[in-house]
Amino acid sequence: MASSGGDRLRIKAQVWWEAIVAGFWVSFLNWLERRTRHRWEQQVRVYRDLVYAEQDGVPVRLDLFLPQTPPPEDGYLTVIALHGGAWCSGSKGDMAWMGYWLARRGVAVACVGYRLAPQFPFPAQWHDCQAAVRWLREHALQWHLNAEGIVAFGISSGGHLALLLGVRGSETKGDKVVKVAALFPPTDLTALYYRDAARHPPPLLPNYLLHFLGATYEEAPDLWRDASPIFHVHPRAAPCFLIQGTKDVLVPPRPSHPLRGSDAKSGSESNFGAH
Repeated sequence: MASSGGDRLRIKAQVWWEAIVAGFWVSFLNWLERRTRHRWEQQVRVYRDLVYAEQDGVPVRLDLFLPQTPPPEDGYLTVIALHGGAWCSGSKGDMAWMGYWLARRGVAVACVGYRLAPQFPFPAQWHDCQAAVRWLREHALQWHLNAEGIVAFGISSGGHLALLLGVRGSETKGDKVVKVAALFPPTDLTALYYRDAARHPPPLLPNYLLHFLGATYEEAPDLWRDASPIFHVHPRAAPCFLIQGTKDVLVPPRPSHPLRGSDAKSGSESNFGAH
């Protein structure tokens, strides 16, 4: 059912407010990381701006955070951390707080930068994340990483990319992750809310979905479906843990509900859990 004019205005206002609040929290976490970096760096080894691939002539980089403690026999458990920003903004530096936090606890973290829309629309971001996983696996011995223990973590649009790694990663291509944790990730971009948001974006905010996908749902329904993790769920997908707010308007939780224990395509059992 289409939203009434009043409901649409209310949703737009709340989306605008949530986007502002999200930006505030990113800024706060970056400020906190800068304030405490001098203490954390004594416990963590940081290697910044490592080029993990060159895509269409553009070098893409990651920051690698390693524990100071000796690695286990099979290497450090490794987390690939993916920033948010609606696929159009943000940077790998937004996840530095997680790099320090986990590396101090014995986990290696790769904060991955990826190409941004609208200059690079989908699937550029997903391809970059795949390349980052492959690079980590190929260089596992050099950095003492557990090549078979790579986990994807992402926030918002980064969570969406982490889910794609979990459901579309390939053993043969070397880009498969063993687990996924995602905070408020978009899961079904074909849902009416997202289709409507691309046609009628909130004022003063970029049309993120149109920038990301390059076309409206009506113009390219197969592309929107292809970019939606829910349509790629299968029984052998990596176990995925989703955290979403029940009152979140910016990324509504309802499109994630079908991921609870069922394959969106065939109805078979899957490894997804939404909370």
